[in-house]
Amino acid sequence: MKAFVKTGSRPGEADVEDVPVPEPGPGEVLLRVAACGVCGSDVHAFRSDPGFEWIRTPVALGHEFSGTVEALGAGVERVASGDRVVAVAIQGCGRCELCIAGLTQLCPDRVAVGLSRDGGMAEYAVMPEEHLVPIPEGLDLTLAALCEPLAVAVRAVDVRARVEPRQRVVVSGPGPIGTLCALVARLRGAEVLLTGIGQDAEVRLPAAERAGIRAANLSEAPLEEHLRDAFGGPPDVWIESSGSVRALESALESVRAGGTVVVVGLYAEEMRFFPTAAVRRELSLLFSYSCNRQDYRAALELLAGGDLDLRPLISTYPLERAPEAVEAVAAGRTVKAVLVP
Repeated sequence: MKAFVKTGSRPGEADVEDVPVPEPGPGEVLLRVAACGVCGSDVHAFRSDPGFEWIRTPVALGHEFSGTVEALGAGVERVASGDRVVAVAIQGCGRCELCIAGLTQLCPDRVAVGLSRDGGMAEYAVMPEEHLVPIPEGLDLTLAALCEPLAVAVRAVDVRARVEPRQRVVVSGPGPIGTLCALVARLRGAEVLLTGIGQDAEVRLPAAERAGIRAANLSEAPLEEHLRDAFGGPPDVWIESSGSVRALESALESVRAGGTVVVVGLYAEEMRFFPTAAVRRELSLLFSYSCNRQDYRAALELLAGGDLDLRPLISTYPLERAPEAVEAVAAGRTVKAVLVP
């Protein structure tokens, strides 16, 4: 079968290769992959960026994928051949206190699909049955592949920020997670402003506007001007998804007294933080990491119910062009690249 495999630790040391079709072991299933999204973490892994040195190579990349059950390992009881499923991307041990509490993405022994075990940028993938979530009947499999990033957004907006109707919400960073956070916040009845910078003006900010999100290019006018035009005042909630220290600083400076800042982005540099001003304004600073099975179910319900149409955000690529898709994501030339075997 074809698979996009990271073969070594040097930047760009990955390519589409012919590899054997894996066989499911006890409690595992073989999935025929229908579609796999390209995530920012795939870009980091492809480039061997700092913080991704631990990846076990060779490994097939990709954790945002949907597929159909093709074969069953011994003892599998929860799924059957032909079932349509998505795989939970960060898989907990299922036994520790955090997993029992439902926080499987925080498990100290968690396994990251596509980084520490073979993922979905392949024609086939093997996954443990306990980490599979059924796809609702009628939901397109390519759209279902966006379940994982949408689940990340659902967690940030609904679980951590608890966005409410009529709240004023800024989302910084118009990548896939930021755009999805903006869409979910708008769905919850909030006024939303999605911010980006000059490099986002070509593709990502226009795509958000076509999806009905108010967008602001901070390279064209100061943040304060955009906030005044959009809200007439400071935001109640700020969701930071860009991974920019400057954006996080702006969030802490700009959100109203008593407001909430939720951080869902990952950062490549440290930040100096003097908390006294935040204390005196009684800000809530929260962090949101990945998602769990409940978030996946909520995301699939949104997709199946037609509440969100994510098709305008998708650019599809055949699996053979995986390196090109990764480069397009890295350069911001697409909102969400999806590989189709």
